Amino acid sequence: MAMMDLDLTGKTALITASVSGIGLASAQGLAARGARVWINGRNPDRLAKAADAVRERVPGAEVMTVQADVATTAGCNTIIDTVKDLDILINMAGGTDRLAPFTELTDKDWQYQWDFNVMSGVRLTRHYVPILKNKDFGRVIFMTSEAGLVTPGVLIDYGVCKAAVIRLSRCIAEVFHRTNVTVNCVAPGGTMSEWVYREAKNTPLANFEKHHFAVNEPTSLLGRFAEADEVANMIVYLCSPASNATRGAVLRVEGGAVRSD
Repeated sequence: MAMMDLDLTGKTALITASVSGIGLASAQGLAARGARVWINGRNPDRLAKAADAVRERVPGAEVMTVQADVATTAGCNTIIDTVKDLDILINMAGGTDRLAPFTELTDKDWQYQWDFNVMSGVRLTRHYVPILKNKDFGRVIFMTSEAGLVTPGVLIDYGVCKAAVIRLSRCIAEVFHRTNVTVNCVAPGGTMSEWVYREAKNTPLANFEKHHFAVNEPTSLLGRFAEADEVANMIVYLCSPASNATRGAVLRVEGGAVRSD
């Protein structure tokens, strides 16, 4: 057995919500290891731009696109109808743009978070389970967050849904008991993303970052926003043959901010 086999030549990967950030970096990382990649997004212009970004960074990469909103049943069905076969499923979709205390969260807020963060992964994984069971290799990655481990008061709906993703990931890992299909969960922390640039638009980025880690994440051992590639590196490893003994786990890439085992 190769000691560190990251080769994914001949494998096909689908990454939901992959037009930017960790999703795009993961598509680039998998393509660099030889995988054919399907990327997904809601906006056709951003989707085309992301596909070009993968090809620019990885010349010769085989990149396909599927436009769909995976927060909806119809969007998941579009992906299922388009991506007929795969070896790697990365349920990247998730996130929140709304920070609010519990008493201000509406039923609509809660339902959207559930559909976007949890049901997108449920619907797609449920469909691809039989396909992966018939193969000799498969990888499923769920994306949680440090908020799924320690939830800030203004991210209750998001954090609760990300905690559910952790349990979902473990339960699905057991569906593939003693097969060559692995299921794991990745928990990023603060990462350079559109959210960071949006929040820092009226402040020098360095000042915003310093304030964020002084006030919001004082326990961070990294003390800065992670780069998308730093998180994607963990995802690439988990998708590779080298990770075969890593199963049903939550892999934290949150800069050591969470002070627990």
